[in-house]
Amino acid sequence: MKETLFDYDSENDSLFIYKKSKIKGSVDIGDIIVDMSIDGKVVGIEMLNVSDMLKNLGLKNPKEILNTIKSVSIRAVYKQDSIMVYYSIASKAREVSSSVALPVQIK
Repeated sequence: MKETLFDYDSENDSLFIYKKSKIKGSVDIGDIIVDMSIDGKVVGIEMLNVSDMLKNLGLKNPKEILNTIKSVSIRAVYKQDSIMVYYSIASKAREVSSSVALPVQIK
């Protein structure tokens, strides 16, 4: 299994969680961009305005969490009409998890 890496850009308030892999394309859903590999697997998720997203999950000080990230993970569950992408962010203080659904068209 490939290691999950991350890049947090505090100036642009964006968080990129990814696995090293060649990217075929991306799907944009508002402030979330999901990267897909050549074989159709989810290999990355970029969250723009990530502090606001974490506030919407009930966190009072999201920058504190984002500036002290210890580890991250992403996992995808593939269904017939969608892909559920689960992500987790673990900092020194706490762990935050959420998900995003990607609709897919079956050919």
